[in-house]
Amino acid sequence: MVKIAPHGGSLIRVLFIIGLSTIRLGAQDARAEDSLDLFQITARATLVVHVRVIDGSLKYAQVEVLSSLKGVSPGTALRISFREFNYTRKPGTEPIIFPAGHEEILFLVRQRLAKHDEKNLDLYELFQGPRGRIVVPTEGSEPLVRAIRSLIEVSSRDPAGQAEGLMSLLDRDNPYLLSAALDEIERLRIATAADFPRLFSLLKSPSGDLRAHAIRLVAQIVSSPKGLKELSESDDQASNVLPPLLERARNDGSESVRVAAVIALGAWPARKEVEGPLQAIATQDSSQLVRYEAQKALLQSREP
Repeated sequence: MVKIAPHGGSLIRVLFIIGLSTIRLGAQDARAEDSLDLFQITARATLVVHVRVIDGSLKYAQVEVLSSLKGVSPGTALRISFREFNYTRKPGTEPIIFPAGHEEILFLVRQRLAKHDEKNLDLYELFQGPRGRIVVPTEGSEPLVRAIRSLIEVSSRDPAGQAEGLMSLLDRDNPYLLSAALDEIERLRIATAADFPRLFSLLKSPSGDLRAHAIRLVAQIVSSPKGLKELSESDDQASNVLPPLLERARNDGSESVRVAAVIALGAWPARKEVEGPLQAIATQDSSQLVRYEAQKALLQSREP
């Protein structure tokens, strides 16, 4: 084998390219970590606990463990490392603070820099920094704790069981659970035409965020090859899907829901069926953003 030794300048360029590639890969990894949803965070944390903050003013936050939701806490109190994040956080990022008396759900991993010896058994850090905690609302912890327990149970299954479990969570009325399940279902792209009834039942939710999210999943289904095939094979299926989308696009009180519905109409395979409603929305809706999305959908529908 012939070896070619690069000249000095070439070697520098090679090293520069390697360094740049490493930086880009690191940035991509960081973005991937930042994009983890609650289900993924719950699955990857080694310890999930419901705690009350004792003291957040010391080097490590001191918390009392009220209950362990995943894993086994090494004691009734833990130390949480968080100041490294505060020292290295990006400009504009809020620092992590632990107000005494607050109840929180913490998603934890062992502290990376500490020796894993007897002295540091109680020392953990937040998984994903500030995203590794949820402040318990003043109304109480029960709905949030129940949601996290359900996510932990589903995340412990094999992939097929997880998919089935996530879809079954849409039958619950817990808003934390519904939001987390919709996030993960959308990420995995596992919803099918068979799930339309479940998704449309969420349009009755008082939460605009949940209604918009359900419609985004409908759009994901109708724009997928499998969803298109399912719709083309059943006229009844198509006739049951389009009216709710039209209703939400025209009349929902939430701008974000109307935007999601308009985008879903833009993905509708039978373009002539939605062209008239989109034209009306593009000129009549009170929201500039909704009108813009309707105009964009019309332009895209005219592309060959």
